[in-house]
Amino acid sequence: MTADSFQGVAKVFAAATLLAVAPCVGVQSIAAQDLRCERGDVEVRGLDFVGNRTFSNTELGNVIVTTPSAWARRTFNLPFSSKRCLNRGEYENDRLRLLIFYRRHGFPDVTVDTALLASGQNGVRVRFTIEEGAPAVLQSFVVSGLDSVERRAAVLRNLPVKSGDRFDRILIEAAMDTIARRLRNRGYPSVKVTNQFVTRPGNVGQIVQDSIAVQPGPFTRVGAVHVAVEPLPHRTQQISTPVVRKLVRIDSGDTYREQAVVNAQRDLYQTDAYLHVAVALDSSAGQRVGHDSVAPLNVVLAENTVHAARAGVGYGTLDCFRLSGQLDDYNLFGGARRLELQGRVSKIGIGRPLDGAPNFCPQARHDPYSTQLNYYLGATIRQPFFFGLRSVPTITAYTARVSEYNAYVRTTAIGGVASITWQHSRRMPITFNYSLDYGRTEAQPALFCAVFNLCDAVDRARVQETQRLAVVSTVVTRDGSNNAVNPTAGGIARFEIRHASPTVFSDPTLQFNTLIGDLSRYLGIGGGNVLAFHVRGGAVYGKNFQTNAGFIPPQERMYGGGPNSVRGFAQNELGAVTYLASSYNTLIINGNTIYEHDPKDSTYRRAVPVGGNSLLVANLELRLRSPVLPDVLQFALFTDAGDVWNRGVGSASPPFKLKVTPGLQTAALTPVGPVRLVVGYNPYNRPAGPLYYENTAAQGGSLPCVSPGNRIPVSDTTTSTSCPATFQPAKHSSFRSRLTFSLAIGQAF
Repeated sequence: MTADSFQGVAKVFAAATLLAVAPCVGVQSIAAQDLRCERGDVEVRGLDFVGNRTFSNTELGNVIVTTPSAWARRTFNLPFSSKRCLNRGEYENDRLRLLIFYRRHGFPDVTVDTALLASGQNGVRVRFTIEEGAPAVLQSFVVSGLDSVERRAAVLRNLPVKSGDRFDRILIEAAMDTIARRLRNRGYPSVKVTNQFVTRPGNVGQIVQDSIAVQPGPFTRVGAVHVAVEPLPHRTQQISTPVVRKLVRIDSGDTYREQAVVNAQRDLYQTDAYLHVAVALDSSAGQRVGHDSVAPLNVVLAENTVHAARAGVGYGTLDCFRLSGQLDDYNLFGGARRLELQGRVSKIGIGRPLDGAPNFCPQARHDPYSTQLNYYLGATIRQPFFFGLRSVPTITAYTARVSEYNAYVRTTAIGGVASITWQHSRRMPITFNYSLDYGRTEAQPALFCAVFNLCDAVDRARVQETQRLAVVSTVVTRDGSNNAVNPTAGGIARFEIRHASPTVFSDPTLQFNTLIGDLSRYLGIGGGNVLAFHVRGGAVYGKNFQTNAGFIPPQERMYGGGPNSVRGFAQNELGAVTYLASSYNTLIINGNTIYEHDPKDSTYRRAVPVGGNSLLVANLELRLRSPVLPDVLQFALFTDAGDVWNRGVGSASPPFKLKVTPGLQTAALTPVGPVRLVVGYNPYNRPAGPLYYENTAAQGGSLPCVSPGNRIPVSDTTTSTSCPATFQPAKHSSFRSRLTFSLAIGQAF
């Protein structure tokens, strides 16, 4: 990135930061004072627990209020990390909190002593010395009152309590909640669960006899389903009552299940057609039928408008200015079907015909695929119910032009996607996709020549013709993070498999199998600081998983590098690259005409990312809360590692070699997500690679090899002879030249 482009990025980042900070300045300045240590306060520089055998330091630290200064401050004395001081009142109460915690977990004889140990100037380490004592033992555990319940064993399966264990009142309460929840999902909405226990001295510690008494109440079926809809003022009801009943999926005569009620309420909200949703069993209106009960189900809804329009404007270093718009109809044809009409346009300012402001897009000017607008126009229909299954089928038709920086552009004349999302659990959706599009992919001629030996213009044109590409894919996601935008705990796992072949109506020349896996973990380390880890791996195979792929469509190849990958490398430039020369020399050797670049000239016109059929990337990031405006600004130190390479394509492709790049970033936490300014340090020189001269019209339709030491006659440039990877760009000569700057929205992972 040039100095001018970096200044442009910095200006955009500053503007985004100002927009995020402006409405919060008044509030944050007050909140920051509450976190600041006052003059004369003693800093807590350590927290020790001694004698705790059953519970870890982390578990006990979560029980008490006293918290040490941030790990970064205690370890590296970083000035922007959080400083915390001793509150003597809470320090005294922390001893009582630990006593209560231990006793509820089955240690009635526990004792806790406290001590303050000097640590440096005006600092202390807080120590809690714990004598746990003998644990109380649960001699017997009995659950009564389930004689009238069918499948009693299923209700009691895998409870967290059993005889002989330590008497843990927290686990007893968890067992009570589990029993009640299972019964409410088996037709007993009015279940009551109580607990009693007696203790007596044992040979060592106490012995406890515990019993749980269950009053299941009457077995209940759903009676009439009453639907009451409040339309918007001066409007009639928009979604009919029969459609609402289909969305609820609970019929008269069904066994009452609490989870079914929760699912019904969620599904109604997800239509976006209601401001308020209430689904509840009316037990007060229930009637006895023999020993059972029948109670009506009330569905009370307040309608929202069923039409919506959205528009957006944005800017990115690679997309330049972009516009987007969306129109929604939440009740298409009266069946609560959702129709979404979406449109997006990017490369505004540099792409024809809206190319009047190239100075605002300095980085995109180096991309041959940014000379025209990128666009997307699509229509999506979502069906809220599908043969009674808990799934969300979706059908999309679209036309689009999408490019990847310096790599390829995909133009789809017409395409379609059919997908079904199966909600296996609340946090683990499984999506099945089938896509079929009729389009073409244009890529850098040097990529085809270097990777696939397609150096002749006729051969390249053949593989870039409009073709039929059909892909079947399955995506499984497990989201255990605590925040979708800026997670601080938990993790996310994602796995995808993709398949293309004539069996699924793809063109015979477009066959491949792809496996991609992602794993992210987030660990809060105190003070709002987060240690985040991410690993991503992928591989593309041929017709089956025992063979390497031959020709892979450029949009299906693996790419790495950029603000969401290995951040020391520019977008897509991780791994092998080929180079385009700005000049060459003509030699006559043994009567053959040969083109060769001057071996002493290390300049080139452009680097072309090659991508690969294999990828491995790992990221380790320490996200630090800012001492100034901590709810708005965030800093991060990171180290990224990885590589992109090609398996089974001969010696012309360099083997896997791990690259490691450290760096730092600053993020403004805006409503649309973190806006990040990333600075990565790349200690590696650009790799050696083949060099071509891109002037096919002047060379009879070919892309001649001009690498230093090249001895391929011009007449043989269309053969399978590989262009030698002997061109070595100039080495980085300064610290500044080893820095990579980028701007991005959203966390890297």
